[in-house]
Amino acid sequence: MIARDNDMAASGMSEIGIVLYPGAQMAAVHGLTDLFGVAARIALDRRSGRLPLRVTHWQPAHSRDAELYCVHDSEPGGKQRPGILIIPPTMVNLPDPDIPAGVVSWLRDKHAAGATLVSVCSGTFILAKTGLADGRAVATHQICREALAARFPQIVVDTNLRIIDHGDIVTAGGFLAWVDVGLFLVGRILGPAVKAETARFVLSDPASSDARHFVGFPPPQSHRDKAVLKAQAWVHMRDGRGVSLAAMAAMAGLERRTFLRRFANATGMTPLEYCRRVRIARARELLISGDTPQKMIAESLGYSDVASFARVFRKATGAAPGAYRKRFGIPAGEFVPKSSSLQTRRKLPLPEPGLAAE
Repeated sequence: MIARDNDMAASGMSEIGIVLYPGAQMAAVHGLTDLFGVAARIALDRRSGRLPLRVTHWQPAHSRDAELYCVHDSEPGGKQRPGILIIPPTMVNLPDPDIPAGVVSWLRDKHAAGATLVSVCSGTFILAKTGLADGRAVATHQICREALAARFPQIVVDTNLRIIDHGDIVTAGGFLAWVDVGLFLVGRILGPAVKAETARFVLSDPASSDARHFVGFPPPQSHRDKAVLKAQAWVHMRDGRGVSLAAMAAMAGLERRTFLRRFANATGMTPLEYCRRVRIARARELLISGDTPQKMIAESLGYSDVASFARVFRKATGAAPGAYRKRFGIPAGEFVPKSSSLQTRRKLPLPEPGLAAE
């Protein structure tokens, strides 16, 4: 990893490329682009000179075998040479098994030339197709685990870790993993101080009147209670579904009463409220970036029916699910789902009493 990073830094600017493969989640693409832009400005304010970070987007040509070409450059001028390539997630569907050969061969060539490949959640399917992850452990979202392991038995799927860094290959999974990846890369390229300031900027509550409509739920993680952090990570891996107070306490390794006290002190919320906010954030993502029926979203998140889901969603956001999708959904054409992965996803058990989905 040191050699790769030094190669990138030789020109005085690090370039991060984002791969726009068919079905890629555009919300993650734009979010990462903005996050890196914020980090670059923060770093520039700390020292004079040029922006230290360049972000490019790479898209396949019409021919399935053709190489990718650059469709966006935050710092136009000069040859694009991304030292890091991010493979973003999809939103609802898993990536099409028939991945364009040009995408696969291009990623292999860039990796051979020294680029670090970074996959986020379901983007790991694209990475696995290159064969570069064979024999390695990879992170992904829990809902991708079974399909990924079945399609690529030569890799080791690990959903217990949010980020697995092999140096030349980095994989990430979990709730809003693209934020984790973005901050991870900012810290590695621009240092811990810029990472911390970027995190404060990106994860702070928006000051606009639409603050409660934003998809992101910045989980309180600045506390140092490792037991509570472990329980939080477990909840996020499951999108707040099928959890119970007893299971959360067991995951934290604490007695129930002790866990309740420490969780409230660390997060400012009860476990019930925390899980509800995680589920609502996931529901927002599904409503924004696809056409998954509300009934399917409700069932996947553990709600007994659409009416219960709609009541909780309206209370949390101030808008009915349908109205929220109409207002904030990605325009038609940017994301066209073929069939919802929720239809084939293994159903998790409904929450036990005490953490029921209201």
